[in-house]
Amino acid sequence: PIDMIRLNTCSPEMLAYLWFLIENGVNMLIAGGVSTGKTSMLNGISFFIPPEAKIVSIEDTRELNLPHENWIPGAARSGFTGSGVGEVTMYELLRESFRQNPDYLIVGEIRGKEAYVMFQAMASGHPSISTVHAGGVDDLIKRLQTKPINLSTGLIESLDLVIVMIHAREKGKSSRRVKEIVEIEGIDVNSGTPIINKSFVWLPSDDSFEYRANSWLLSKLSTQKGIPMDSIIREISRRKKFLVWLY
Repeated sequence: PIDMIRLNTCSPEMLAYLWFLIENGVNMLIAGGVSTGKTSMLNGISFFIPPEAKIVSIEDTRELNLPHENWIPGAARSGFTGSGVGEVTMYELLRESFRQNPDYLIVGEIRGKEAYVMFQAMASGHPSISTVHAGGVDDLIKRLQTKPINLSTGLIESLDLVIVMIHAREKGKSSRRVKEIVEIEGIDVNSGTPIINKSFVWLPSDDSFEYRANSWLLSKLSTQKGIPMDSIIREISRRKKFLVWLY
């Protein structure tokens, strides 16, 4: 996470906010185009998972590297012959991961029917984090509702937060930026469009990040867990100070 502050991929305030949400079991997707830094972001924010938590990760190719002792990494593999003998798909790995009863589920990337299993996990109370190819929140919701993923509106409502990544080429050769952090309040049943609240946005003019205040997710957590809102704000600012000190 400190490297992400150094490279200005995101601000310390954003990371402190994500840290608080991850600790409180919020479901997230990191969306973006090709080579926008989605997996690096996934790896970076996974550091905020409490050290004693049990994590099950599932990937096509092993890219994640976590310091947690109780981390079970899984990787899909293709069959040994053309017949598909010995093939282990992400869908099968995800289905089996339920039996391991993880505190957190991390999926490298969702593309097909494994998304259904992951959203079932979200709905049944397993906090899940994953990445997906999509340009923005509207694209993402459309992608989840159409083939091959085909999720129902009810399942998509389990998603709480979307981090949208962008490759800002005009800011230097390796400049990935968090374009926006979007909270999903719900999905309109008639039109299928998401009801959203942008909590953070990137301002390209001066390459800075702006907090839009009135976070819907923080208010929801405040009500659910009985923590006063000012205590939450204080805690996030304390974590921000700590991240800035580390940096």
